[in-house]
Amino acid sequence: MFIKKKGDPTDIILFLVIIFFLVVSLVIAIYTNTIIHRVISTTVLNESQAYDSIDQAFTKVNDYGVQRTFTFIWGLLVLGIIVSSFLVRVHPVFMFIYIILLVVTIFVSIFLANAYATIVENAQLADIADKFEMMTWVMQHIVKILIGVGALSMIIIFGKIGGNSQSSAGQDI
Repeated sequence: MFIKKKGDPTDIILFLVIIFFLVVSLVIAIYTNTIIHRVISTTVLNESQAYDSIDQAFTKVNDYGVQRTFTFIWGLLVLGIIVSSFLVRVHPVFMFIYIILLVVTIFVSIFLANAYATIVENAQLADIADKFEMMTWVMQHIVKILIGVGALSMIIIFGKIGGNSQSSAGQDI
């Protein structure tokens, strides 16, 4: 079933790019939602019959939904990398490619973490970063997370017990 499946050493790089894009997009979306909520709350629109439900919806989305969704997506990505590591058979000769790509990813993650820190140091976005600890924690510890996930993935890929995934039936011994 998985005999022809090839390993992809770029999983960890894709993980980094997706997490960075997701965090920055969510920070900007939360900022926009906060502005929209402020406009609705401070104008005549807050006198409508539906204001209470609109206010509760904005609060749920901004305070709870975004953080939990981000954490769920982050967990799924980590789990996906680990599961795909179990399903892939790679010859140990290619270990150097995985190591080199992990080192490159770690160096890139330093720059992306610093870029995120610069983005949330903006006075308007600082409140959002302080309020959403999960996303900020992940970006502050992204190097450690990548080292852990990348190393675990390589241990699983290259440390599997067993031989070749192809059957030796029908071959002369």
